Amino acid sequence: MDESEGSEQMVESFTLVESDSGTRVWRLDSDLGRYMEEDSIVLLSGVEITFYENDVPETFLEGDSGLVEIEKGRMRIWGDVRAESSDGRVLTAPELLWNEAKGYFRSDCLVTLVVPDTAGETVMSGRGVKLDSRLGSTDDVDIRESFEAVYTGELDEESDVF
Repeated sequence: MDESEGSEQMVESFTLVESDSGTRVWRLDSDLGRYMEEDSIVLLSGVEITFYENDVPETFLEGDSGLVEIEKGRMRIWGDVRAESSDGRVLTAPELLWNEAKGYFRSDCLVTLVVPDTAGETVMSGRGVKLDSRLGSTDDVDIRESFEAVYTGELDEESDVF
């Protein structure tokens, strides 16, 4: 590859925004982005992504590093990945994959999802999860192995739950 062709660019304070009919879907900010034009990918360092619902911030995600495949509409974020939704759901994982066309996160790594409610919280962990951008379930949730859930709230003794 001839360096003079300019097929690679290093950009500090890199920002990428995805929109649909003028409405923000997500915004990615990175400390450093390395754009490789020939492959149409961006390698990232220090990643922060905000997902929007009707142009209002809904979920904030951060990770150490990332890769954006621009033409394929996919992102891979890795290294201490943490996502938090506006309703307090928190997802942690070593790696998350985002598929723009399908609108979901996927991970085959061990993930932990904390879901708060009025009486406490439910902590779920396992491998092979699929979640939408609000950290809720998609139509076809598939937890492949090692799934565990722990509820730490109070149970209503009058309830017919059990």
